[in-house]
Amino acid sequence: MVLEKSLMRSPLRSRFVALVAALVAPALPLEPAHAQSFPSRQVNFVVPNLAGGSSDLIARAVASHLSKVWGQPVVIDNRPGASEMIATEFLARSAPDGYTIAIFSNALSINETLSPARRYDAKRDLLPVTKLAELPFALIVAAPMPVNTFKEFVEYAKSNTTKLSYGHVGVGAPHYLTMEWFKREAGIDLLAVPYRSSPPVYTGLLGGEIQVTVGALGGATQLIEAGKVKALTAMSKQRPVSQPNLPTVSEFGYKEFDLVPWMGVFLPANVPADVLRKLETDILDAAKSPEVRDQLLRIGLEPSPADAKAFGELVQRDIGNWAKVIQDVGVKPQ
Repeated sequence: MVLEKSLMRSPLRSRFVALVAALVAPALPLEPAHAQSFPSRQVNFVVPNLAGGSSDLIARAVASHLSKVWGQPVVIDNRPGASEMIATEFLARSAPDGYTIAIFSNALSINETLSPARRYDAKRDLLPVTKLAELPFALIVAAPMPVNTFKEFVEYAKSNTTKLSYGHVGVGAPHYLTMEWFKREAGIDLLAVPYRSSPPVYTGLLGGEIQVTVGALGGATQLIEAGKVKALTAMSKQRPVSQPNLPTVSEFGYKEFDLVPWMGVFLPANVPADVLRKLETDILDAAKSPEVRDQLLRIGLEPSPADAKAFGELVQRDIGNWAKVIQDVGVKPQ
């Protein structure tokens, strides 16, 4: 008993109780080591376009948010060219440690069919992390055209087969594929006129070189509000948040088309699951933050955050849908 009391009063007792408690206490799950320390250094954010473009501006807004949360620099790495394939291949070959992320658009889905010579496979080599935004497309016509509705446009196009041309930014771009799909479905014919980028398309539309285009609502908003061009229909199943009064092609009977361009964040395949979850959580938080939402709306994009599961399903579905469109319109793989 004396021994017992002395034990109770000695420092040994504290260690003994702690040991017993450790032995009998239920095991608690530990956070994986990757997530505990990630990120412990600079994260590189790959952008497939030049500085100043939509994807670059979004990436910078997200990077600024993440840098504040992580206390680590997030550095933008612009790698433009080849319809985003240069940046995509770079990401696919990057170390799968979470320290290289990238923002891509639905050009990634189109390239899976249109560019069989690419040196990566999106389904095998990439991990979708977070969808950030959508870029609603619309059928846009020059203001002088004597049509004010989608139905009137189709009727006018059918009766003026040699008078209409449309502008696009390259065979294989969503603008071109969307219009070629629409021509086929509506039974109309318009001459395709290529331009180097979207701004010259609108210059051609205003100057009378072309009469029609399919393009992003964001880039045309000021022209629409000024009455210089007219948006007749959204090329989607749902009405754009920014233009709730604009009817969709689905409302006119074209139910199958639902290929709204998107932008989202990707990782190389085989990144540890806990790092993927942390990036997913933190980038979703960034996408929902006021500063990122404001930046998206400012450049004509619609905030549309989605988690890794939903985004991955969208990418898989999009690859198949664009493959069908490419086959239907007869564009040859490059």
